[in-house]
Amino acid sequence: MNNPETADIANRCPLSWPEQRWNLILFAVCTGTQYFAAPVLYVGITQASLCDRLGADAKTGNLPGTLFFAMTAMPALIAWLSPKVSSLKRNLSLCYATSALMLTALAITLASSAPVPFKLAMIVLQGGVSGAVMPAAIAFLWEVIGRGSDESRRGLALSLAFGAGPLLAVLGSFGQTALLGGDLFGWHFDGFAYPANFIILFAAGVPVMLLAAVFAQFFIIVPPQQELSREPVSEVIGLLVGLPLMFASVAFMHFSSASGDSTIQSFSEATRSLLQICGGLCACGAAFGFVYHFRSILRQRILLLATIVTILVYAGNVIPSNMNLYSEQVLGNIPEKYAGVQNMLRFGFKVIAGSLLGWLLTRTNPRAGLLATASIFLAAQLWAIFVTGPWYLVAFGIHGAGELVGVYAPNYLLSASRRDQMRRNMAFMTMLMVPAAPAGYLYGALVDKAKETGWSVLGMNSTAFGFRLSFTVCATFILSGILLALILLPARPQPESVRKIESESA
Repeated sequence: MNNPETADIANRCPLSWPEQRWNLILFAVCTGTQYFAAPVLYVGITQASLCDRLGADAKTGNLPGTLFFAMTAMPALIAWLSPKVSSLKRNLSLCYATSALMLTALAITLASSAPVPFKLAMIVLQGGVSGAVMPAAIAFLWEVIGRGSDESRRGLALSLAFGAGPLLAVLGSFGQTALLGGDLFGWHFDGFAYPANFIILFAAGVPVMLLAAVFAQFFIIVPPQQELSREPVSEVIGLLVGLPLMFASVAFMHFSSASGDSTIQSFSEATRSLLQICGGLCACGAAFGFVYHFRSILRQRILLLATIVTILVYAGNVIPSNMNLYSEQVLGNIPEKYAGVQNMLRFGFKVIAGSLLGWLLTRTNPRAGLLATASIFLAAQLWAIFVTGPWYLVAFGIHGAGELVGVYAPNYLLSASRRDQMRRNMAFMTMLMVPAAPAGYLYGALVDKAKETGWSVLGMNSTAFGFRLSFTVCATFILSGILLALILLPARPQPESVRKIESESA
């Protein structure tokens, strides 16, 4: 039998307490920089309002957010390409530096006389780059703290990072309001003129990310006795096939229906139909690639059901772009004037909800946390559908609290995982936004379709109806996930091996 004390000693970090404390402080600082730059790194609201300012349609306005979540599979590929512990600090710094470089390139592009389509392409690219490198940076930070501190000593760092961190996001959102203009709890901000306001906003994120890149080099990591080697290509072939096919699917669908480019407008109906067919085939191929990659997990019933529930609920993560674009219909001004306060409410509510939901989890079960956050997500869409005027903005606060489903869905999956599968299953969980990402493009397409066809219900103009239709579709996805969880998911999931032992002894 294994001796628990011996196992505890084996898992104990060999670093001294001052060295561990240094790592914990750096962890909190690096996490804080990401929160402080949240208005530009949490892709969706800000990018959608900028696309709107450039005259883009709703589909294009949703593309940065769609690509952001689609690229959340990249941490797995980066970990496969560079698995060595000795590369950990370098990889973390490269993630932050890449983000800084992309923000610099976007700010320069906005300041230039480049054509609008190129500027829109750079905005979409910034969404994709952020989706690739920021989740990877978070994964690297968790590995650093895992290797550079004892589990019993991480509480302070986590409370600083995820308690004070969202407050830094609120502060950053306040700065965004001052730059873009708008009203904030009775205070009016004129903001800077366009495009200087957006140029300064994106440029302000550059020194923050560079600072994080420098701090990342000061972590203290004990070299392992034996370095990890790269796994064969066969281990990631599903992702290598699925990711490009998914991007191709969105591109084909976009080109088949885009109306803002003269070249695309000249496409015949036959060409557009062919593009739609190609998009559908690519989507099927992408789905097959992802299922193949995760086949070992999806064979387990509870994990399969939890995966379906999570993907359905995660469809709510890609609706903020439409929620921002709808601001002009219900509040009467251009979306950018509300982006700052929307982000502020989003993160402010998240701070409050985080503590309350943590209390709930200690007194209930893993499914309750999942259902609670999913229900809050649903409430945000119902609020957006039925509430107009200044109170509409509260939908962003409710949505921000609901985004904590990104914590409680993984917690449910973790509870259903065997100890020897936890690392693999959590890596899998970080990629569940990938199949949910195309929903963002769908929401934008619904708005544009309503405008083109002139759909109208109950006296609403076609634009307002299109946005409310997208919120209804999003709410339907979330509600489907909630019902599936209520009916099929056990309140306290057990790993497959435990269930087998209990059934054999019964």
